[in-house]
Amino acid sequence: MLEHQLTEAAVGLTRQAARMGWRGPDPYDGLWWHWPAPLVAGRRRRQALVQIHARSPFDVRKLYRRRHPMIPKALGIFGSVGLRAHALTRQEEPRGLAFDALEALASDDTASPRAWGYHWDVQTRWSFYRAGCPNVVVTAFGAAGLLESHRDDFVDRARDAARWMLEDLWIEPDGYFAYHPGRPANIHNANLLGAWIVHVALPGDSKARERVARAVDTTLRAQNRDGSWPYGEGPSLKWVDSFHSGYVLTCLDRMRTAHPGIEDAVTRGAHHFRQFFDDRGRAKLRVHRAYPEDAHAAGTGLTTLAALYRRGEVERSLLERVAARVLDRGIRGSHAVYRRYRWGRTTVTYLRWADAHVALGMVDAASALAGMPDPAPQPDLVA
Repeated sequence: MLEHQLTEAAVGLTRQAARMGWRGPDPYDGLWWHWPAPLVAGRRRRQALVQIHARSPFDVRKLYRRRHPMIPKALGIFGSVGLRAHALTRQEEPRGLAFDALEALASDDTASPRAWGYHWDVQTRWSFYRAGCPNVVVTAFGAAGLLESHRDDFVDRARDAARWMLEDLWIEPDGYFAYHPGRPANIHNANLLGAWIVHVALPGDSKARERVARAVDTTLRAQNRDGSWPYGEGPSLKWVDSFHSGYVLTCLDRMRTAHPGIEDAVTRGAHHFRQFFDDRGRAKLRVHRAYPEDAHAAGTGLTTLAALYRRGEVERSLLERVAARVLDRGIRGSHAVYRRYRWGRTTVTYLRWADAHVALGMVDAASALAGMPDPAPQPDLVA
């Protein structure tokens, strides 16, 4: 059955990540190196270095690097993958892999004892932050994995991360969770990832409930007429892509009791989201661009389609079509294919962007196809 194939493939990617010591290259880790100062002096030069690494069809890191960084976000995701695969199969191997990843995550205090970030400097279109700066996206995926473990010390660490979000990332008077400290830009997927973790980790906290509702309201008011959401608020942040849209929809689905407007917003969002997948099951980054076919879009797409399928917003055949495409063309050897273009594919393997998210999407799709409820943390399960 398709769900068995998906689960086996997800465990295979997790097993390979463990063999690599949970370390690997990342599309945006180009600044994880002591480059000469003139090469990183200014936003444009840093962006150029990052994009050379991210867009190269072969791994330019092999020219100068022999070791790769640990990626806390990948650790949290693989923790979730292993625990969800264990729930599907009752086999001990994926559970053991999950706890190995989560032990490494819990012991990482590079960013802070309360949260996680990337181990390299990050330059985006809208922000620059140093290696180790904690951010809400990495912390959300890490906290989710720890919450799913139901191990007391892990759950305590996740709850502390949620309190960090509540205390250090909340922006007044606008009412949303910031991407990272000191940067008040409203990035909608980051806002909702923060709201979701606070929602599930601190269900008895009245301040948390009030701020979660306000954060959700802020993003609901930003929904476009076609059902999509812009990446963020600001003149250069109005673009829409697949996996960030998937984050928004999945978080809203998991917070359906937090705001009365969620149901209608998800229905309208689902109508737009299905346009990211063609009749062959290929996952696109942008609705109106056939290429590239992207691993992150596919993996997060499966997670989101699984949630929408449970709600009756998409048909089973769409979820199965995208899942079958990932199994057939999205994995080569022991890794997920980062990107496919009209004439070929990228040969670089990426632990977080490709392997982790594809594994998570496959196990989430398997769970939905098997008729199981959403395996992600729920407020009543961690209270």
